[in-house]
Amino acid sequence: MKRDVMSVRLWLPRIEVLEVAVDAPLELVVRVRSAVRRPECPGCGTPSGRVHDRRDREIRDLEVSGRPTTLVWDRRRMVCEPCGRRFMEDHPAFEGSVTARLARRVVQDARAMTVNAAAKRHQVGWKLVNALVVAYAGLVAGHRRRRRCRVLLVDETSIRKRHRYVTVLVNGDTGEVLAMVPHRNSQALSGFLAAQGHKWCKGVKVVVSDGSKAYKAAIEARLGHARHVLDRFHVIRWFAAGLTAVRRDVQRRPEGSKPVFDRDVFRARFLLMRRPDKLDAAERQRLEELFAAHPRLKAAWDALGELHGLYLAKDRKGALEALDRFADIYGTGLIPEFSDTVDTFLAWHPQILDWHQAGRPSNGPIEGTNNLLQILRRKAHGFTNYTNFEARGLLLT
Repeated sequence: MKRDVMSVRLWLPRIEVLEVAVDAPLELVVRVRSAVRRPECPGCGTPSGRVHDRRDREIRDLEVSGRPTTLVWDRRRMVCEPCGRRFMEDHPAFEGSVTARLARRVVQDARAMTVNAAAKRHQVGWKLVNALVVAYAGLVAGHRRRRRCRVLLVDETSIRKRHRYVTVLVNGDTGEVLAMVPHRNSQALSGFLAAQGHKWCKGVKVVVSDGSKAYKAAIEARLGHARHVLDRFHVIRWFAAGLTAVRRDVQRRPEGSKPVFDRDVFRARFLLMRRPDKLDAAERQRLEELFAAHPRLKAAWDALGELHGLYLAKDRKGALEALDRFADIYGTGLIPEFSDTVDTFLAWHPQILDWHQAGRPSNGPIEGTNNLLQILRRKAHGFTNYTNFEARGLLLT
């Protein structure tokens, strides 16, 4: 063998190398053919060895030594003698205009970069890369949806900032994204559940969502047998709104005074949101001094602490006892700002109090998924196509 010369081995099963057509520093072109002598007829399944004609087809492959590689497939057009059908031979190593291994690499790269960046890296078209991503995401989604889902997590996110929302559904047992359905209304969730079928829906025992009335309607219609629970994070945010309202009222100073608000109360706004069991000695001392000057703030903080007790309790009985203690504080009339909190609790109390019986589920996995989806959205500077966003999201998660 001459110097600076080597044989080409593609490591493709049942593929024979005919010749190296182009061996340049920036390009490698190899002529290949299938090693299967008698491909089967797709109509009758009979092996056929009669060739009608041959046609060259270019197939992109993985880079070799940093050079873009193109395979020129000497593709045969066969004639089936029993049925007389003419057909083009296929090969499992090729998927359309790319090899199967290049398709896998492209999809893998699309998980960490944009479709445009993956297309430029492998010097293929954007439409080709996007089609591979969508096709593979469809396989992933189909595989995930066939599994049993005991705990279903439901939330929303946007494909563009504050525009075009999608409903995200996650299997709470595995943490896998099942689907990202366009819109965030009742029809979006109902449509997904209807498509899954009665048997799959029957296996869902617990549904966790935020306080969306649209989701509630869909869950009652399609998953009436399941236990619907509100996510703890959203409920605590509702409860904390009462304390925030009290704090804003307390920190106001009389009109014309300077400053216009009490700085000590304002600076303690984050400390007031802490649970009593999360405070150290210095923080407790600071709050005690603040409460000595503002009794209403003390009552609001105690009330929020009792509402936290709904989730800190070991069982439903303990949660009801904490709720009774909150009612005693609210009954003093010192914190009328909690009226909205009380109204919200009365409207959603079955979904809030069932948290213990449902096994203390959380929407934490889906919130983490939403964070990843927002990173994906920023990479692409927003999406306008629901299908592309769902495909990228399924691969990313």
